[in-house]
Amino acid sequence: MKICHVELGRHLYGGAKQVTYLVEGLANLEGFEQHLICAAGSEIASAHLPGCAIHALPYSGELDITFVFRLVKLLRVLQPDVLHIHSRRGADVWGSMAAIRTGIPTVCTRRVDNPEHRLNRFKYAPFKAVISISEGVQRVIAPLCKSGQLQNVIHSAVDLKEYACVPDKARFHAEFNIPLDHTVIANFAQLIPRKGQQDLIDAMPQVLDQFPKVTCLLFGKGKQLDAYHERIISLGLASHVRLCGFRHDVPRLLPNIDLMVHPAHAEGLGVILLQAGACGIPVISCPSGGIPEIIQHHKTGFLVPVNSPNDLASQICVALENPSLTRQTGLALYEHIKRQFSIESMTLAYADIYQSLTFK
Repeated sequence: MKICHVELGRHLYGGAKQVTYLVEGLANLEGFEQHLICAAGSEIASAHLPGCAIHALPYSGELDITFVFRLVKLLRVLQPDVLHIHSRRGADVWGSMAAIRTGIPTVCTRRVDNPEHRLNRFKYAPFKAVISISEGVQRVIAPLCKSGQLQNVIHSAVDLKEYACVPDKARFHAEFNIPLDHTVIANFAQLIPRKGQQDLIDAMPQVLDQFPKVTCLLFGKGKQLDAYHERIISLGLASHVRLCGFRHDVPRLLPNIDLMVHPAHAEGLGVILLQAGACGIPVISCPSGGIPEIIQHHKTGFLVPVNSPNDLASQICVALENPSLTRQTGLALYEHIKRQFSIESMTLAYADIYQSLTFK
């Protein structure tokens, strides 16, 4: 069976990383020939994906309508049995048009839980299957799908081996100039409003009143960088809250933090929570989107109301006051991730869908 994936993300994290997991997983199964169509100059274009032919096409962004003509032309040459659109940077729009023009059975994976206009049902109509990465995403997308359209939930996955790095806290504390006796809490996400970093910043004065030996690291980049920097300065937090930029070495960094805080206002699933769980790191988050499918309050982590810095501060303090219980939730999260979010289970679920579409 010939599968053609379309992933147009520029960077190799999030959805694009999930595509590499799926491609590698399918390569371990018999009977699949794989092709990946991506944007020229993207990180995935130069990824090492054994058994998968990579086709990098010129693409200037979501308004590049000429891309659909290049996509259709290539698909007519490749003639895949199934086209899999990995929703990112316009791939869903151009993939929908390509499905209409080529008649190839098409799967679209939806990764975000932000609402869409009801007219977008026309975008999803040509797809034979619309897959959501969480039940939270499925609740948003279901009203836009047509009757009889295959709608499954297939969770994203994490590679446990990739996140099995041994912690080196002395090196980590030295690298970020953190006193050795400080507890480290961290957030890894785009610096955008819906990721909730402002809530964490605003919670820190209350946390530091009770626990002065705490350092908070914010990893990521985004349009809120300057605003967050100004907020940190205005609250007098510069010596305790650091903006650390985007990092490619997350598997090395994660085992060295003591508490992951991810107060997202909206989240398709939360891959960083899977990654934290793969390291056994305790998590505080919010019941947004698909997050409750990973974090169960007082079992695999802690949940606080969305957009509530006071509640967030209180929960951080509770976690710091009860290190034994907090560590137990991190271990429970690891076991949950191991059971429910494996690359193998994700791969087999997609393989079953491909088979169902080609044998109808």
